[in-house]
Amino acid sequence: MLFIPTIFVIICLITRIITEIQKRISQNQVDAVTKTPSQVPYWVPFVGSAFSFAKDIEGTIARDRDSSGDGVISYRIGLSKYYVVNMPSLVQQIFAQKLSTLSKEKILEWFMNVTFADGHATRDEHHAFHEGHKALNMMLKDDFITEATTKTARAVETQVGSLVTSAPWPSPAEEGKDLEPWEKAGDVTFHNDGTVDANFYSLIVNYMGQIVIDMLWGKALIRNNPGLQKDLWDFDEGVHHLVTSLLAMSAAGRRAVTARTRLTKAMEEWHTAMAAVQRGDDPGPQYQDLDDVSEVMRVRVKTWVENRASAKLQGTNDVSVLWGVNVNSNKNVFWMLLQIYSRPELLSDIREEIAEYVKVSPTGECGSNGFSKLQIDVDGLCKNCPLIKASFYETMRMNMSGLGIRQVNQDLVLKESAHDATMFGKKRPQSYRIPAGSTLVLGNGTMQQDPRIFEDPDQFRPQRFIDKEGKDGSVRVNMKNLHTFGGGSYKCKGRYFAEKEMLIFAASILVMWDVGPVDCDALILPKMGLAGASRSPAADIRVRLARRYQ
Repeated sequence: MLFIPTIFVIICLITRIITEIQKRISQNQVDAVTKTPSQVPYWVPFVGSAFSFAKDIEGTIARDRDSSGDGVISYRIGLSKYYVVNMPSLVQQIFAQKLSTLSKEKILEWFMNVTFADGHATRDEHHAFHEGHKALNMMLKDDFITEATTKTARAVETQVGSLVTSAPWPSPAEEGKDLEPWEKAGDVTFHNDGTVDANFYSLIVNYMGQIVIDMLWGKALIRNNPGLQKDLWDFDEGVHHLVTSLLAMSAAGRRAVTARTRLTKAMEEWHTAMAAVQRGDDPGPQYQDLDDVSEVMRVRVKTWVENRASAKLQGTNDVSVLWGVNVNSNKNVFWMLLQIYSRPELLSDIREEIAEYVKVSPTGECGSNGFSKLQIDVDGLCKNCPLIKASFYETMRMNMSGLGIRQVNQDLVLKESAHDATMFGKKRPQSYRIPAGSTLVLGNGTMQQDPRIFEDPDQFRPQRFIDKEGKDGSVRVNMKNLHTFGGGSYKCKGRYFAEKEMLIFAASILVMWDVGPVDCDALILPKMGLAGASRSPAADIRVRLARRYQ
């Protein structure tokens, strides 16, 4: 009875001893010009470090990075070898590689199947997928960026006054008041003094989502699918459960699957209607007005049709874009606002900085909601307001996570820079040979929290991204070693719009609203949870909002 367990324990002990010896041999190569990346020891053969990764992947990488002192460390998980990169100079070399050397095509195909349930359509409809993806390149062009930011700014100018509506009664339901969708999501409570309490995370992400989704897909999408945003955030809450198959049956995983099914159906119906309009056919009674759909989404529909993409490929990929344009920007505006509102001096400095570019209409003009209308100078805000821009970068540094993954198609050599070697306490830069057939992982989250790269990483310090230039003391905002938008061939296509979008939303709310605690002396930021590429709060935070302008 004890024979098999005994043999198993002996095998585990031998495995640990062997892998520990291998690690020590690698670590002793301190004078080698080229060295073998240190492999993290493990106990169980064919399992390797899988349990450590599942429990706390970022904590595991950070501890092993510090103990090795190297720019690259390796892990055995199953039959695969993973090389995790933790140095800025090595990341830049990775971004410079050709697709023939490093790619993430197979990883993307796997991700689309396990996360969006595309039934391997991304893999099997290779040409159609890539043509549809190319259509998103329009998001990099000046015409799209100008159109999208202008439409967003004009919508925000009139709607920011309705982030929460005004009411002289405790319960709007008693007066038959119809709340905005984001107010319902934020569970607002009105007070007689004109202040309003709300769940801030739900309020912000749904308010932003409404405007951005309307701008890209047209207002008919949410109008015909009023639960679309709830499904979107339910999906996001459980997305990491779907990636880790063992957790897919959790409560969050099951909600994510149900939400994903409804989202896919909604996107397929929207696509069918848009394709009908482009053919000159009747789109049906629910989608009679699609004139407000953005040009990039019109081209994407046309591309899907021309390449005979299946409904499965189109629907699941469009859900991935819907998720992608919301999951990072919306959450980061939430975190950015909380960081600023919790620091009175920073709040005052930013309000002074943006006052010339984001202000109440000088003519006293009001929006259709009856509240004061803003006037937003997007170019001035983005070019002449370094402190709020640096706050945006610092927010992404602290709250965005995720791993950049590449498949190694050809042998690759990565060499540390002299600066990075010194930063890591090494005598000299070293090179690492990464073999073909392995997987390369960029430890984005751990690098953003590495005190050698970003001093005092647990502190919100926007000034770290501001550089002074010239004799006149002019300043420039520099992302430096922050790679939240990726790089190289896989750099985020929506990055230019995303930056302007976040600044528009954050600045407009800072100008129009005061936000404070409900029942304590100061805002206390909630702990971070996991969902999606950017972190959600572990629990929503209840805040009190007061209108600065009627």
